[in-house]
Amino acid sequence: MLCMSFVPQEPSHVIATIGEVFAKGGFMMWPILGCSVLLVGLTIERLLSMRQRRVIPRAVALAVEQIRQGRADAVEPQILESMAPAARVLAAGVRRRGYPLGDIERGMSDQVAREGALLRSNVRGVTLMAAVGPLCGLLGTVIGIARAFAAVEGVGQNRAEMLASGIGVALYTTIFGLSVAIPATLIGAWLQGKVRRLMLAIDTAVSPAIEHLAPAPKPPVPGEAEATHAA
Repeated sequence: MLCMSFVPQEPSHVIATIGEVFAKGGFMMWPILGCSVLLVGLTIERLLSMRQRRVIPRAVALAVEQIRQGRADAVEPQILESMAPAARVLAAGVRRRGYPLGDIERGMSDQVAREGALLRSNVRGVTLMAAVGPLCGLLGTVIGIARAFAAVEGVGQNRAEMLASGIGVALYTTIFGLSVAIPATLIGAWLQGKVRRLMLAIDTAVSPAIEHLAPAPKPPVPGEAEATHAA
């Protein structure tokens, strides 16, 4: 008999148990379930959008190398049409080709900030689920406690049953709310760190092209320095 207690449960029995717990948690389990679905969807979308080869495709490295070789005209069309974040940052510098070095750096820095905001867009949704999930669980807890107090104040044979039901609602919604909040908090922090690493990688990838997009400094005219000194 002791050995039988350690036999793993069948998947169908586990699913049935989860379904029963979900049903006992009351209607507040549905918003918590919605938060978990949104969390999974937003996480998958960010993981696909923040892949290294999608953010910094190989075409960007090739374009930077061509710019360093003085062939910026050959890469301009393909860079301007690309939708990759690193390509848009490089395109911001290419469009200012011939401007002073400070203007090119400022334009590319502004584009890096915009790309960072775009990469963080759905990360905010993940952090929002980390806040909304436990709040829904807390609301379910309050509802469950209210039902338990109503059972204590009431009379009849169903009093104990109603008390247990109210306590169950409070516990199950709290558990499910925290089960959404804890992974969402960890995932949100990890995605924020990934965005920072991608921004650094973009800056590292495109920065070698900056000085080659600015005009070369004019060589001093012979005799100009002496004339200026004499004046």
